[in-house]
Amino acid sequence: MPAHSVGDVPDQRPDDVTVDPKTPNLQTSSAALDERQITPAKWGIGWQCPTLMVGPVFCGALLAVGHHLYYDNLNDTRVNSINQQTWAIRIGTGFAFLIRSFLTSAVGLAAVQLLWATLRKKSIRLYGIDSMFAVMGSPLALLTWDIWIYAKTLTLLAIVGWLIPLTAIVTPATLSVRLLTTINTTQLHVPTVDFGSQSFWYDWATFGGLGYISAQSPVISRLFAATTSAINMLTIPAPFPNSSYTLDFWAPSYKCESLRDAIAQMQGMTFTQEFGDNYTSLQALWNAEMETNATNAQSELYTGRAPIRVLNNAFFIRTSGQNPLSETGPELVCRMYNTSYSINLNFTDGTESLTPLAVSPLNLANWTYSEGQDSSLPSNYLGETDFEPPPYTPNSGFHITHLLFTGLLQRRLRAGATGNLAQESDSSGWGDSTSITQSGLFSCPEIWNSTIYGNLTLTGIPTPSLCRNGTLAAAIEDLSHNFTYSLFTLNTANRSVPVFASTPQNFYTYDYRNLVAAYAAAVGVTVACVAVGFSALVRNGVAQNNAFSSLLMTTRNPELDSLAAGNCLGGTGALEKNVGGVRLRFGELVAPEGDGGTNTSSPSSRRHAAFGTKEAVTAVVKGAKYY
Repeated sequence: MPAHSVGDVPDQRPDDVTVDPKTPNLQTSSAALDERQITPAKWGIGWQCPTLMVGPVFCGALLAVGHHLYYDNLNDTRVNSINQQTWAIRIGTGFAFLIRSFLTSAVGLAAVQLLWATLRKKSIRLYGIDSMFAVMGSPLALLTWDIWIYAKTLTLLAIVGWLIPLTAIVTPATLSVRLLTTINTTQLHVPTVDFGSQSFWYDWATFGGLGYISAQSPVISRLFAATTSAINMLTIPAPFPNSSYTLDFWAPSYKCESLRDAIAQMQGMTFTQEFGDNYTSLQALWNAEMETNATNAQSELYTGRAPIRVLNNAFFIRTSGQNPLSETGPELVCRMYNTSYSINLNFTDGTESLTPLAVSPLNLANWTYSEGQDSSLPSNYLGETDFEPPPYTPNSGFHITHLLFTGLLQRRLRAGATGNLAQESDSSGWGDSTSITQSGLFSCPEIWNSTIYGNLTLTGIPTPSLCRNGTLAAAIEDLSHNFTYSLFTLNTANRSVPVFASTPQNFYTYDYRNLVAAYAAAVGVTVACVAVGFSALVRNGVAQNNAFSSLLMTTRNPELDSLAAGNCLGGTGALEKNVGGVRLRFGELVAPEGDGGTNTSSPSSRRHAAFGTKEAVTAVVKGAKYY
């Protein structure tokens, strides 16, 4: 035997075959294959392929329902932490990707069945066949013109397979987070008023002698001046930036009515001055307190008197102007009442809004000035005159409140000869603190809507909006309420009440419409694709796939062997034109002339299905025996 150089392969005859002892029947020569018993290829769909098409659709639909139920369970619930929100997004994204994988898998299996059904019907260039096999994995395959012409339905399935993953973008985003305001109830101590407690009003008074109240203190005078000049209540501290609560308490307030109505109510009453004359009627007392000479009457703009020694806790007011909104007229009598308050305080970003729910005057605060002075003394104190306890002990806080309003309202305003505004205080040192001109009361039409006011040389014009509630009577009543509300800022009394605090919280919000629409569309088109795949599966008669073994078995054709010459490496480059342009079809190879295909013992006479050129194959007959 001649020697061979390194790398040479000795010549072998066609019949020389190396047989693997484990699989002797598979590694034999063609002669050996002819001698064994050959059975035809089996027809039949089986259960695996239909299950693999229907199963993913069913699983995808169940997961879509699960995704909906998960998000619906989170809807309108509070986001407790960033970690919880992160996991909600992760789980939702996981649902979306699993559903996408199942649905695209079903479409891919259906596309394979349709691919083989198409190749049985039509002869297509090798370029197009390459694209048909690659279209589900590479969008570049869609650039081949042949699949748009000869495989339109397959192209549509491929487009669906590429679009279904878009649901993984849409559906996770249907769960978002929004900021909502929640209301929590907390029992808290909040500022209030407590006129029944000495510690509440004690710092308001300036004491003299044995401890009687001689005047109001600078502390409460400043608060009263701030309230009157602000034309509103002072700012109340908020328990929370956004909160609300309701308070019930009693405190003083003034109620103003016309002189005519007051005289009718006090008909038959006698008014006794503490150290002087008696007055047989309210009209007589009015005339004595409000007396003025003829000269001053022509220039008098406003007169306010407090008959402390006769009718304590009352004011007489006369103005020169006219107010179309007023039903009381220019002559007013204002009296202090013990009043029941029910209010609601609402805070928005720390700014309060007070709403009176009920403000009901209960009974007149009826005591003399001397009794008010002595109200701070101990209960066992004996009067200096008769050595007996005073017959009535008034509330010291009410007394001090009246001193403050006396200093404000007990004035006489006149137009001077030179057009100046002249002020005269008649308080005789009782509660003289601020002037009505420094408050919004001076802006009421009862004062400025007159000829006398027009003679003044004041700069600026009246601002009626500063007269709260439109009339002087209502403005005085409103000021007494606002002064009471402003006492909250002193924080000298508090009460435990339920506070409704509203705080912004993150809550999940679920847009189920977008999720249902996305999944319904995806599952719907997948079902349609699977239906097309089932139709192709029935036409094929066998469950096809695009595995290498399928390609191996369906390309057993000597004609293709010659076509593969020079291209056996299967490179990834573009096919040569003389090869890529060959039109192939999967069908039954045409038997040689003179052989009817009835002699199954002869390989050349057996019916065989494989890829071949258009002229070399005919349509596969479903159910026929192919070898």
